[in-house]
Amino acid sequence: MKAELFNQYALHWAGGFLLIYVLVQLLVARHPRFQFLSALQKSLLVKVMAIGSFGLVYVLFQLVVV
Repeated sequence: MKAELFNQYALHWAGGFLLIYVLVQLLVARHPRFQFLSALQKSLLVKVMAIGSFGLVYVLFQLVVV
């Protein structure tokens, strides 16, 4: 069994996370539902939503494709 030090799709996953992060950032910045939050709350919300969304995409992708 060959162990890989670096996943061949790691850069794709990193780019996917960056895309999700930017989309969540835009959503929180422009959606009226989040306007009442402070800058710190928005920052934390973006991070939590981006990590959660990416985790969900990763799990679904692993279940469907692999």
